[in-house]
Amino acid sequence: MPFDFEEFRKIAKSNNHSEEYIFETIKYAEKLNKKDLPVIFSTVHLAIELKIPSNILNSLLKSYNYTFFNLHKRSGGFREIMVPNEKLKYVQRWINFNILQKLPLEKVCTGFRPNYSILTNANIHANSKMVLKVDLLRFFDTITDRRVYGYFKSLGYLKPLSYDLAKLVTARHKKSYWDFVSKDNCPQLADIANSNSPVLPQGAPTSPMLANLLASRMDERFIILSQKLNFRYSRYADDLTFSITEEGQLPFTRVIKKIIEEEGFFMNDSKTKIFSRGMKQYVTGLTVTHGVHVSKKDRKDIFMHLHFCKKLGPNEHLKNWSKKNGLNREPYGFQDWLLGKISFIYSIDKIIGTKMFKEFDKINWSFENSN
Repeated sequence: MPFDFEEFRKIAKSNNHSEEYIFETIKYAEKLNKKDLPVIFSTVHLAIELKIPSNILNSLLKSYNYTFFNLHKRSGGFREIMVPNEKLKYVQRWINFNILQKLPLEKVCTGFRPNYSILTNANIHANSKMVLKVDLLRFFDTITDRRVYGYFKSLGYLKPLSYDLAKLVTARHKKSYWDFVSKDNCPQLADIANSNSPVLPQGAPTSPMLANLLASRMDERFIILSQKLNFRYSRYADDLTFSITEEGQLPFTRVIKKIIEEEGFFMNDSKTKIFSRGMKQYVTGLTVTHGVHVSKKDRKDIFMHLHFCKKLGPNEHLKNWSKKNGLNREPYGFQDWLLGKISFIYSIDKIIGTKMFKEFDKINWSFENSN
């Protein structure tokens, strides 16, 4: 609800508040109003805006409200997903929609936002002479509650409210998570790991946008540098890409690392890659060597599934494929997975995607006889 300045003045005067109090309150509200942000004075006021009892909000602030599960990464290791309970998720969605989504991001930021995709990101670097890819080390884990508190305060919110907002959108990992990370060549994260500081949870609705906002100043610095050296830059979540055409100069990796670390992040040195012309150039999983395409390997894999599903039937193909790859896929889940893959390819290359859809429609997806 927009802040009613006239109504506030009227009520404040009728309650005999001083002119200084009225002036300071209006000054606070105007700062937030100019950014199109909700004017909130306290945690009790936040509960009113959320339309929930303040004791429920206080309970969320005092208790632990997450469940955990691990996702194995293709590169090895795992990603710990922290899922908020329904009450906290409601609060986080409100914060995301009413505060975070109203804040601007640079166009070079292409992940975790509407109308942007890996295709948007890859298009920036199509037909490059050279492509340099840099990865941020444990992106969400480097954004602690202290940094989030500082960000909400920088928007203009009062310190106690900023503290509680930060508390509502960060969480501590299980201790065992940091035990694993400490053995994972991550000395840069030692302070966060040792203190088990609350960080952005992977699984919270607020985390992607907060990560983007906290990385905005880094994006701005790379944009300024790109204008000086004439290179192209984009960031998709924790993947940073730099490229040049015939002219221009890529920044030195030591300069990139310096900017990243000055902005509170860390560079994953083991994932830094450079692709020259003549090599297969990949950006966010798509080839950008001659335009933007799904990789030949990915296309070949999908056509292989389509061929054997038609020839052997989905059940028999799935048994053979699962046995060969040490997987355990259910037939119904496999159908959805394959359809999702084809839909993704269609979004990148409509001609290839259309061919795949036609082959998909020829498959007999009857599972009555599955064991």
